[in-house]
Amino acid sequence: MDRRYRRTLAAAVALVAFGAAATDSLARTNRALLVGVAKYDNLPESDWLAGPSNDAELVRDYLAGNPVSPFARENVTVIASDVEGSAKPTRAAVLKGFADLAEKAQAGDFVYIQLSGHGSQQPAADTKTETDGADEIFLAADIGKADFETKKIANAILDDEIGAALDAIRDKGAFVWLVVDACHSGTATRALVANPKERQRKISAAALGMTPEMFTPAETTRGGGAEPDRQNALGLTQADGAAAGKRGGMVAFFAAQTIETTPELPQPADDPAAKTYGLFTYTMIGRLGENPFVTYRQLAQAIVQQYSATSRIKPTPMFEGDLDAPVFGMKPGDAVLQWKIGMKNGVVTLPAGRINQVEPGSKLAILPGPQSKMEDAIGYLDVRSAANFSSQLAPTAFRGRSALSPEAIPDGAFARLAERGVNFELVVARPPAGGEAGKVNAALDAIAADGKTPVKLKLVDAGQPADLRLLVASEAAVARQISEQGQDAMPAEERAALSDEQTLWLLPPSSEITLRKGYRPPQIALADADRLRQGLADNLVIVSKAANLSRLAAASDASIRDVKVEFLIQRAGAGEDEFEPIEAGTAPILRPEDSVFIRASNKSRGAVDLNVIHVGADYAISVAQQPIRLQKSDEQPPTGLFTVDGAGSSYGNERLIAIVTEAKSQTTLDLGYLAGRGMRQMTRSATAPDGFAGLLDDIAKAPATRQMKDFEDKRATRGAVQVFPIETRPDD
Repeated sequence: MDRRYRRTLAAAVALVAFGAAATDSLARTNRALLVGVAKYDNLPESDWLAGPSNDAELVRDYLAGNPVSPFARENVTVIASDVEGSAKPTRAAVLKGFADLAEKAQAGDFVYIQLSGHGSQQPAADTKTETDGADEIFLAADIGKADFETKKIANAILDDEIGAALDAIRDKGAFVWLVVDACHSGTATRALVANPKERQRKISAAALGMTPEMFTPAETTRGGGAEPDRQNALGLTQADGAAAGKRGGMVAFFAAQTIETTPELPQPADDPAAKTYGLFTYTMIGRLGENPFVTYRQLAQAIVQQYSATSRIKPTPMFEGDLDAPVFGMKPGDAVLQWKIGMKNGVVTLPAGRINQVEPGSKLAILPGPQSKMEDAIGYLDVRSAANFSSQLAPTAFRGRSALSPEAIPDGAFARLAERGVNFELVVARPPAGGEAGKVNAALDAIAADGKTPVKLKLVDAGQPADLRLLVASEAAVARQISEQGQDAMPAEERAALSDEQTLWLLPPSSEITLRKGYRPPQIALADADRLRQGLADNLVIVSKAANLSRLAAASDASIRDVKVEFLIQRAGAGEDEFEPIEAGTAPILRPEDSVFIRASNKSRGAVDLNVIHVGADYAISVAQQPIRLQKSDEQPPTGLFTVDGAGSSYGNERLIAIVTEAKSQTTLDLGYLAGRGMRQMTRSATAPDGFAGLLDDIAKAPATRQMKDFEDKRATRGAVQVFPIETRPDD
């Protein structure tokens, strides 16, 4: 390959599997501490946050009703800003919350801990133990300014203190799941055309009274692809699960690395009345709401895939500890998305909503009971409105059945998700007015009107939520804006060489931009109107394909059991049989001359086709030259895909995508038509694509919103998409 290359489910969900799982947890106690710091006594309101308190409430509500192992309300402590019944999240209150957990915890208990708010850094007490010369800290509501003499921030909670508190709980024999939705100061990029409703959970060192002179650089080393800046957002040491003695295990989820920021924003994005949540927390609870019968590793992978589905190339969440353990300590399995139907004032209601993937556009089958098969459906429901944990529906005509009257729905009936929407729409935010933005808007309008470009395009104003943001500016102007935001690491001679000619920049949803060589976002010249239009159209097609592949990965419940696909890294200079597997939920760093391989095995009931796609940092798509046909019991040995080019022109966050489809004919399903700018025809039989194959075909044709089929239909092709993020970097 060329280098350029998925509720709270209420207790009403009376499934046999759910009941069995809950029985396993009767001998233990579930406890939780939920901290959300949104307001800070000694910081200006401009540095306050909106989402941490909402995070705490969202998690509290999910834990109380989760079908795997519900948490009793009296065992869930909320310490969050402006939450009714909650203590103010001061340093003393948070540390007392930890101490209370350690005092009450018993062997076999399950403890969930959430920290949402600002994080920062202060000079390390021991630079020998901190590779970056800094202690990571979590900011309580009563933090103060840094003291110049001690170089410490008053009332900050140190990573070492949190680590000791976790150890005290684990020493009682309890299992701990820690989730940190906070971050520090990202240093590589700046947002120039941001969504005003989206902000980063970060605070400048200067706002806390910290100066560069307070920090003493520590010696760092790098080898074998490891990076000293690849630390979690509290700098905690690797969460050891298989500890000695009776110490309980641990899993830790972090929204970002110390070098990154993590956002909070109104969610869901299409709800005008949406509350603000941390992106990481909302995504994680949504994936759990979809299927709680997973391992932590599977949950991590689902989070990463959802990020990719929304075109989020950063931040890079981190996951540590007993990742192969089942979430909440329960046995992994398959969740059936169904709920007992309620009725209120003649309106059909469900105790499930957006968190459970019950969203406007979804269709649900009306079944006589929880054990009914899909073919026993007596009618269907259409989702009219949905909140996080509740929804309102109406009977609808669907699949040849007439709409039932609400009165005809029998008591005790269940609604089961039958068809889920996959939106292949690409939302593009126009550039801010000024300069030559008019040329870009004219090109956008022409592309939207001609109907020839295979993109389902939706144009919104600058600053609105979008998959892709546009900026018209010169390199020199971008450099000045970055400098004005307090960051200017570019040497004077490089700044002098920057062009004053305006170009079109294609930016991610966060609108972050950098001028570092090899990391710049795509640019298009504005001088020639025809070339601008064609260049923009070509790039929109590429971005749309990349986004839709990720959306399909996040939305698809379908999978093919017993087909295993692994991506492997072979480091420069390593032996030919030395490989590092890319773990789910990680984003390893690759340097020039590092190579990527793929390995696969098929223990399913029939043959499958494996297509491999690579999406570069510049959205360029490349597809392995030939799909791999795996017959039953076949194994594909490590096969080389590409080597990172030392002279590459594009580095950054990239994606490896494995697409497995059921083989329905003697001809392999070749997805080469998704590559690059070309529209190569699919190599297969002449029959119209169905099931999963049809969805893949739609990625290129960009029709109106496509619905996920119920894959109990044995006639349709089944398939699965897996996304693995990586990061490429040039040699330093």
